[in-house]
Amino acid sequence: MSNSAATAGDFDVQEFLDHGRVDIHSAIDPLSLQADPLRKAGFKEALASAVQKATVGVFTHDVEVSLVWFVEESRRYQTHLVADLDNVMKPILDAVTGAKGIMIDDNQIQSIHASWMTPGPPSGFELRFTALTPEAYVTREGISFVEFSADRCYILPRAERSVHSDLVEGYRAALATYGQMLDEGIPESVARNVLPLVRPFPRARLGCFPVLHHTAF
Repeated sequence: MSNSAATAGDFDVQEFLDHGRVDIHSAIDPLSLQADPLRKAGFKEALASAVQKATVGVFTHDVEVSLVWFVEESRRYQTHLVADLDNVMKPILDAVTGAKGIMIDDNQIQSIHASWMTPGPPSGFELRFTALTPEAYVTREGISFVEFSADRCYILPRAERSVHSDLVEGYRAALATYGQMLDEGIPESVARNVLPLVRPFPRARLGCFPVLHHTAF
């Protein structure tokens, strides 16, 4: 494993906007959660920069993540220099999440498939992010959120204020119907069918995004 600092050029990022997919290829090893803090910070910064430059979209709903790490069997089994698979995911996910990344929050991850293999390239990894529904990958520029409660914020895509007002009114009407159904004793599993199809986010996870309270509309 190289001790040199990672750069954005170490990552080849490909975006498939219409298919809701982002592929990342690298010839360097992923870093462990327990790696030296400076090296880990440099890795995350370099990966984040590469992703920001190569993509325009963001996942707005659930995401599937697949990692294949190419590492020689002798290194994997016979040294202490290779991190465990579960420890390399967190730095990667942190790097691609936020207002300039491809995920709003890493709680969007529905499933992770991680594996290593040899033979293959001398080192490096292949990473794929896939939207479980392709339409849930949209242009991230200009998105914001509307807050109805601390645990329920909905996305507002880049649009005119009048469009946002219409969206908020639709969200508000759906939430009102949902509340009425609960008050009438209808099971939550049934009542949730009237909620907006877009995914809600808790306010605490949206620190990097503009958030307006629904009363502002």
